[in-house]
Amino acid sequence: MKYSLRKTPSHLHLTYKYGEANGGLLGRNLLLDVDGNVLTLEIDLSANLLARNKQSPWYLDAVSLSSNYHKLKSLQCPDNLVRTRLIRAWEGVADPRLRMRLVLSPRGRYLYEVAPHSLFMGGIQLDVQAFLEEESETTIPSNEASAMAEADSDRKHAS
Repeated sequence: MKYSLRKTPSHLHLTYKYGEANGGLLGRNLLLDVDGNVLTLEIDLSANLLARNKQSPWYLDAVSLSSNYHKLKSLQCPDNLVRTRLIRAWEGVADPRLRMRLVLSPRGRYLYEVAPHSLFMGGIQLDVQAFLEEESETTIPSNEASAMAEADSDRKHAS
């Protein structure tokens, strides 16, 4: 069963492993899919890739996520409405497991096993326990794939 947690944009703060730069994105259409004791929070981040200004922080952070999705450490959502609705669903399930799916169309859909933490100042933090690669979809647009291949060949020639 799917529940809408929030349809309007909500600011999200991402942190990565290995001291990589933090990212800030806008998430839309936050949905909670409950299947038995598995709760899957789905967040649509695709609108960040639609920015006209390809140097905007939203666009650059979305591109960064599409290449560093496997290094994601945590996601914070300061929205109290999302927190309240998520906690209510969490308490209504016996022995719940929480997963998070980040949708970044057309670049991919990334699924993580996460552990929730309420934040002192409000909102919620989801700490990534594992990246579920077999259930994720990762794609690189063809123009970027050719640019990456060119960059690799340039590095080989420079060595």
